[in-house]
Amino acid sequence: MFAGRYIHKIDEKGRIALPAKMMKAGIGLGYTEFVITKGIGGCLSIFPTNKFEEFINNFDPSYLSFEDGLNFYREFSSWAHYTSVDTQGRILIPQILQEESNIRDETLILGVVDWIEVWDPKKYSEFKEKSKTDYDSGARMFFGSLIRGKRAKNANSETSERSDG
Repeated sequence: MFAGRYIHKIDEKGRIALPAKMMKAGIGLGYTEFVITKGIGGCLSIFPTNKFEEFINNFDPSYLSFEDGLNFYREFSSWAHYTSVDTQGRILIPQILQEESNIRDETLILGVVDWIEVWDPKKYSEFKEKSKTDYDSGARMFFGSLIRGKRAKNANSETSERSDG
């Protein structure tokens, strides 16, 4: 799982160092290959290669028209670039993706559970201001589900104990 928020600089060759905790996400998988592509809102999305291929294989475009599905696949996959992690823990962001995302010097790196996003910090602030989503609304649902889930688990375990005894 990818989590956290980091500020890193992009070097003159177009490389960024991924945070060490992201390189060893989850159970210490030690990712060495990623796919970087155009994300949503002007960011770049970085997937471990196996996750990228899994997402592509599991994506169901049936809710899209044929033309919309074809255009999405065309755009999404044509922006995708496979990249390896170098010995310094850096990945290369292709020039075309740097230009598309306006990434020049400083980057904002966000862990988004199954993938990593790289933003121009100013572009991310603008995106958040324009967004109609509210963190607290999502947080209420998330934390509420944790509480309800814990209550349900406790109720199930009490019922199980009573029927065993």
